Amino acid sequence: MEAPSPRVTSLRADSRRQSGSVAAVARAGAIAGIVAGMMMAMYQMVVGAIASEPTAAPGIDTSFWTPVTAIPSVPFGEQWLHGSFDFWAVVLGLGGHMMNAVVLGVIGVALLVAVLGRRPGIAAAMALGMAFGIAVEAVLVNLVINNIQDVDTFYTSTPEWSWWVAHGLFGATLGALAAILLRRRADA
Repeated sequence: MEAPSPRVTSLRADSRRQSGSVAAVARAGAIAGIVAGMMMAMYQMVVGAIASEPTAAPGIDTSFWTPVTAIPSVPFGEQWLHGSFDFWAVVLGLGGHMMNAVVLGVIGVALLVAVLGRRPGIAAAMALGMAFGIAVEAVLVNLVINNIQDVDTFYTSTPEWSWWVAHGLFGATLGALAAILLRRRADA
């Protein structure tokens, strides 16, 4: 059996390096997305508890639980929005939120790397991450979710202004943590 040519060996090494960097970006995105998603959820739950404003669902005011239970109300209807603890609504809401956070985290970190490179600075990554988070708010929440619901349970589960802040917080956290993780990987 003949040994592979140096060119074939070089192509294989490039392929392994590329797949390793894709895996590193995906891993950094998933981890940063989970942490950023937890930050966002905690922020929105506290805002909901403090605000105590009426939601779009009659008789339900914002509470600690409304941002979480609003998530399953998008696909399953208004009856899933609760002002108090409801086990299945909370489980589905937190599960859906964290799944979205991981997916958006991977997409956001891939965007960060495409724009800022494999070793982004923390401040630049936070700024771009915040822009990404606000874009997610503008497109995903305002254009998609708000237009598919008959009763706007999701957007009124906390004060409407808080969603912009929450998505900015998500993006800034995503960017900062991704920059730290990616820089550590590059230094290793």
